[in-house]
Amino acid sequence: MSAIHFQERLVLAKTNKNKRQSRKQTHSGVFRPFKRRSEVGDLPGSIVSTGESCPTIVNYFAFDQVGFDERTGLDLKSLQPLVGKPGADKPGQVVWLDVVGLGDVATIEFIGKRYGLHPLLLEDIVHTHQRPKVEMHEGQVALMMRVIESTCPIIWEQVCFLLCGSTVITFQERPGDAFEPVRRRIRQRLGTICSLEADYTMYALIDASIDGFFPILEEYGKTLEELEEAIDLGINLDAQDGVHSIRSEMAQLRKVSWAHREAILRLINDAENLFKPSTMPFLRDCLDHTGQVLDVAETFRDVASDIRDLYFTKLSQRTNEVMKLLTIISTIFMPLSFIAGVYGMNFNSEASPYNMPETQWRFGYPVVIVMMASIASLMMGYFYRKGWIFSR
Repeated sequence: MSAIHFQERLVLAKTNKNKRQSRKQTHSGVFRPFKRRSEVGDLPGSIVSTGESCPTIVNYFAFDQVGFDERTGLDLKSLQPLVGKPGADKPGQVVWLDVVGLGDVATIEFIGKRYGLHPLLLEDIVHTHQRPKVEMHEGQVALMMRVIESTCPIIWEQVCFLLCGSTVITFQERPGDAFEPVRRRIRQRLGTICSLEADYTMYALIDASIDGFFPILEEYGKTLEELEEAIDLGINLDAQDGVHSIRSEMAQLRKVSWAHREAILRLINDAENLFKPSTMPFLRDCLDHTGQVLDVAETFRDVASDIRDLYFTKLSQRTNEVMKLLTIISTIFMPLSFIAGVYGMNFNSEASPYNMPETQWRFGYPVVIVMMASIASLMMGYFYRKGWIFSR
């Protein structure tokens, strides 16, 4: 592993950590401090937008076996002629409305009125602190999901999928999504998406959102591998912040994936009349993918815990090595200090022949120095043979 590459990742992690406080007030993750958009006591079904919401634009796709019509960046005025009258959709044609941004309440209310969406469902769409769930009402089904907008730390975004007859509607908080493969399949008429009905289109969008977790998990896997190798080799023993952050984010991902699994399972079991039998195997495949994400998140959380334990083990080992070296140095100097202390006493050799006679000897000083050096050398040799210093 390249130490330079690891240091670049460490600098990036520290930079993102410094941004965490500023992001805390703006991102829409499930695990941010809870913040309601509506006031306590408001009427049920109230739609409230705040200054944090992005401006609303609508991307329109209409396609069938013959061709497709794509229009992007629509506002309310340009959207009304396209979906203005109920029942005006062309037979056999699938319409996908991709609503990006929740700042324009009028546009959201128009879409809700046009497709007969329940006011409580519109409230849940705009108030983006919902947990993943499924809502069904009068032949319509809505799936609330959480997707990852960015990492370090993970910033979550709520996405809502609605199936209303031959129309699929997606509501996103901000631009940027995992739907581009689906758009490419529609434009280039790849696969069978243009020849099947709206329930298959909704499956394709759900599947693209779930598949968007896997590249992120791969990056976390690489980061965990580099952190483990760096700590094991002693390149950087101060990487516990990154390990703790990843462990916390994997715990968040596990909670979200578990809720996704429950929601898709309910979609399979309770919405059979809205999805054709030919689409059910694909939804079960989505359920399998969600289970894979859940398993990988649990595994990475355990790996992060193991790396954290490795870090503390290495830290304890390094502390023990330092303490051992200091103890050896103290042990070597104990007899030397004793000898120096004995011959440093102020005895008068003229008063008695027993008062430090060595101080009057011509070779007294060299003998004491040689004796001290011999004792230190013998002790160091003994410690070396035991493997306590300069390990062989």
